[in-house]
Amino acid sequence: MVRLLGNFWVTSGNRLTHVWDASAYLIAGDEPTLIDCGSTEGYAALKRDLKSFGYAPKDIKRVIGTHGHWDHLSAMAKLQEESNAKLFIHEADRQQVETGDPALTAAYLYNKPFPPARVDGLLTHGDVLDINGYLFEVYHTPGHSPGSVSLRTEFHGLKLLIAADTIWGGYHPRIRSSLEDWEKSLDRLLELEFDVMTTGHCPPALIFDAKRHVHEARQQLGVYWNPWFKPFHSSFRY
Repeated sequence: MVRLLGNFWVTSGNRLTHVWDASAYLIAGDEPTLIDCGSTEGYAALKRDLKSFGYAPKDIKRVIGTHGHWDHLSAMAKLQEESNAKLFIHEADRQQVETGDPALTAAYLYNKPFPPARVDGLLTHGDVLDINGYLFEVYHTPGHSPGSVSLRTEFHGLKLLIAADTIWGGYHPRIRSSLEDWEKSLDRLLELEFDVMTTGHCPPALIFDAKRHVHEARQQLGVYWNPWFKPFHSSFRY
């Protein structure tokens, strides 16, 4: 677990829990809250990291899902088995999480199931979430998936954007990606003020000069596709 700002910690990621895990975050406090929770493969390591912080799964009160993909949320069913944690996600990605759809959750890339998880509440554009004294603004940023969201908050005078896979996430019609929606979402983010950001698959550190990075991401979106993308569970070499 790595502290980024104040009570904001990285708890999961390819360097912390499992090589397939997306970045997930803990907002520590009276109501410990996760932003995403990683995959089933990384859940044991997530529990270990929480224990090092003095938490057990039963202490987690809620999970804010940035979108409904395997690497971000497939651990949710396991967490719900050990806690009363409530899951909040955008309506557009709700059904795939509740059914464990292998295509829409991108589970097919990993050749692993997505255990269906209970969705307790919905995120909508413009919501403001009070999490342990910090206000998180919700922005609907579809493109990577129809229900992708980004979050913005402030810690100790630094405006933080949690962009998840809205920045540098993968594209495929099979997961209902939309290039047109994605362009609009990046334009939406560029209208915001923020100093630092995190993304869904960045190292466990803050990205500074963040506005420039988002601008460059907008410039390169969809410039050239890779039809030879290899599933994560495959190990063949040419």
